[in-house]
Amino acid sequence: FASALSIACSLSAATLNVATSATFPPFEFQDSKTGAVQGFEIDLVKAMGEKMGRDVKIENIGFDAIIPGILAGTIDMGAAGFSITPERGKRVLFSIPFYKSGLTIVVPKGSTGIADFKDLEGKRISVQLGTTSMSYAKQIKGAKISTFNSAGDAILNMLAGNADAVINDKPVTDYILAQNKNLAAQTTHLKPIATADLFAMVMAKDNTKLKGEIDKALKDLKADGTFNKLHEK
Repeated sequence: FASALSIACSLSAATLNVATSATFPPFEFQDSKTGAVQGFEIDLVKAMGEKMGRDVKIENIGFDAIIPGILAGTIDMGAAGFSITPERGKRVLFSIPFYKSGLTIVVPKGSTGIADFKDLEGKRISVQLGTTSMSYAKQIKGAKISTFNSAGDAILNMLAGNADAVINDKPVTDYILAQNKNLAAQTTHLKPIATADLFAMVMAKDNTKLKGEIDKALKDLKADGTFNKLHEK
């Protein structure tokens, strides 16, 4: 029994339990045909697991449930386009950054009056729940904010006439509009960028061992060219 228990614990330790929220293309999203979770960050996590010699188990859950899961000890790491922020830093550890992003605005095609972030005061804004876009929108004077589980849903809400604009991460918006020509034809993606967000994976505050493994794996993937290949994909 003791031997079996030891083997079970060893297997558990070898598995890296990763939570994501597959609503953030091209970083993490579901294949429309198979439902499988895919994306740049997902590929990156799997490659990191190989470098670490650990099996990777990926669970797709709500974005705002990931950090509570880490705090509860049911999740080893969160990989869902997490921006490094002081507020999150009070609760979790960040890996070294793997991507630099920024927030941009989407408005309906032909709309006037919104050309920059200063024009969003008092406006109706749609955002993805739990993201830095939501945090930024909350700081805009008089803004009426509506939240959704994905940036795509936020854009659809705007096109339905329920919002004046959407705030979202630039690479995600770029990907959504590149993949959906219908949405692209109905919207304008404005050029101003509000912030320069750094994306990282997140883990428990006391899990410095895992952070060390994750950081080393990321550095190794950048050094051997794997990171760039996955980014191009």
